[in-house]
Amino acid sequence: MKVLHRFEHLRLAQAFSDYLTSLAIANIVEKNEFYHQIIITDPSKFIQAQSELTQFLENPTHNKYLSASWESGHIEKNSSQLAYANANLLSNFKKHGGLITHSILAVCLLVYCLSTLGLFKSLTSELFFFIQQPFDYSQSWRFITPAFLHFSVLHIAFNLLWWWQLGGLIESEQGKQRLILLFLFSAVASNLAQFFLVGPYFGGLSGVVYALVGYCWLYGRLNKNNRIQLPNNMFLFLLAWLVLGFVDVLPANIANYAHLVGLLAGLLFASICSKLKW
Repeated sequence: MKVLHRFEHLRLAQAFSDYLTSLAIANIVEKNEFYHQIIITDPSKFIQAQSELTQFLENPTHNKYLSASWESGHIEKNSSQLAYANANLLSNFKKHGGLITHSILAVCLLVYCLSTLGLFKSLTSELFFFIQQPFDYSQSWRFITPAFLHFSVLHIAFNLLWWWQLGGLIESEQGKQRLILLFLFSAVASNLAQFFLVGPYFGGLSGVVYALVGYCWLYGRLNKNNRIQLPNNMFLFLLAWLVLGFVDVLPANIANYAHLVGLLAGLLFASICSKLKW
């Protein structure tokens, strides 16, 4: 089997897949959160499929492609699937990711709600990073727990959406152990960097989120046929957001070095996993 092309839109992928099927070119559509790729299951038809792809990309609205979808029945099927998905958002949320993804998301929400309501104020101080050196290793949880602290609705919403999206993808495709190791590695690395370069007063899952960004992007580049992927445009958008934090134009205090080191930690983790073929 060989990957022929990746589409960002399901409708285009399905239309071309149906057309290939009508030409007796066996194929499947693999889907994830970021793209839909056409895989040719018969290598002897790959060159023919490439030729058809060139024509399709030049004029994807041609009647022959629409006709193929009508004949296959996929237009009605896709409409039903979309309606079903919209009616089952909670179910889809639960299915994406797993125990680790949802547990960390829940802890972040619980800590934010309790601190916002003024309940258990001491909880926040117990989760902050060490105030000074030498570190008290009997409280080693502080190397990690600043990741659970958030200070505004925008802050927690941004972090948790990306955590759910990328963390859920990693957990569902590569398992809990991979996500746990990446979370711990990036949380400790980003928190230490922010402490030594700026100071002890910071919090947020952003360093971990940027590690997920770096990991998914590089792992996808190094393993083309793997479902762990992050499109270049999304990676560049988040990279631009990181740069804006350093030039101090964002209307918030940003833990810039946590973001940067988190990104580097994710890239390093992806390189190691790829090299070990794990």
